[in-house]
Amino acid sequence: MGVVGGGEPRFAWRGLMLDVARHFHPVETVLAVVDELAARGLNRLHLHLTDDQGWRIEIESRPRLTELGAATQVGGGLEPSPAYFTKDDYRRIVAYAAERGITVVPEIDLPGHTNAVLVSYPELAPAGVVYHETKPEALPPHPYEGIEVGFSTLSLGLDATYDLVRDVLREIAELTPGEWIHIGGDESLSTDPDEYADFIRWVTAEVVALGKTPIGWHEITRVEGLPDGTIAQYWNFVEPEEPHGSHLAGWVAQGRQVILSPADVAYLDIKPHADHPLGLVWAKGPTSLEDAAGWDPQDIVDAIPGMTPAHVLGVEAPMFTETIATLEDIREMAFPRLDALARIMSEPR
Repeated sequence: MGVVGGGEPRFAWRGLMLDVARHFHPVETVLAVVDELAARGLNRLHLHLTDDQGWRIEIESRPRLTELGAATQVGGGLEPSPAYFTKDDYRRIVAYAAERGITVVPEIDLPGHTNAVLVSYPELAPAGVVYHETKPEALPPHPYEGIEVGFSTLSLGLDATYDLVRDVLREIAELTPGEWIHIGGDESLSTDPDEYADFIRWVTAEVVALGKTPIGWHEITRVEGLPDGTIAQYWNFVEPEEPHGSHLAGWVAQGRQVILSPADVAYLDIKPHADHPLGLVWAKGPTSLEDAAGWDPQDIVDAIPGMTPAHVLGVEAPMFTETIATLEDIREMAFPRLDALARIMSEPR
């Protein structure tokens, strides 16, 4: 599916995010997803490689990340275990995608969504413990198979934390021919706000020092002093809630760019209708095909003071995988909504 009438696509960034951390999706599944993206003229595959449930990319200098941190997934039942991409697996995905005009963008989610790191290196947990909402008592880090968010954080007062992150980013940069590394930054609800800001400044600078452009979820927009060129990925709604809207306005006032992924129309893991067996409903209820097709990025531009179309790098459709375990599930949830979103990404307004 190309651009109607030919010509350049509307947006330079036309992507899908696939979460391989909550449920692991093997190489052949990812390659099949690449084929689906290429058929629709999309050019970015954002791989969410790490989360509370699993660490899915080999880091040779930190083998415990996969030996211990890749052992489970949502609901358990991970076979074989541990499950992760070796470096050769990842290179195969990157090369296959590149042959089809698609750049792979790796995400290492920091400093929250890091329970799998803490299982691997429990000394990096604040006071050596984590708190789950359903288990409010302090517990040592342990493999997590649920879908809560916000309970984990790295201890940002330890030199060892920064040593580990440096090792990870160095190896990810070496694996990444593309321009971008995504550092997450979302839902760090257990991180001290001042420590969070200092860490985001540090980690984005580290990415730049490695010759890459940092991207973070839009929570980073509240942090001042980030490197020039840092990109925010907006995941709130088409009608922005506060303080997300104000933070985004401040971001674009600095001349910075945004990738739009509004959850109420672009998240492919949201149920397409209330009775669908897969998906969640936290983003204002189900997202129908009509919802996915019926919005325009200009709606968000118009809602944010000072924002112009030039601030929008593109649009990306995230697919988190709390309920999505197979390629069949991916296709069931992606289509036909991704077709509608691809048209929005590609066709002139």
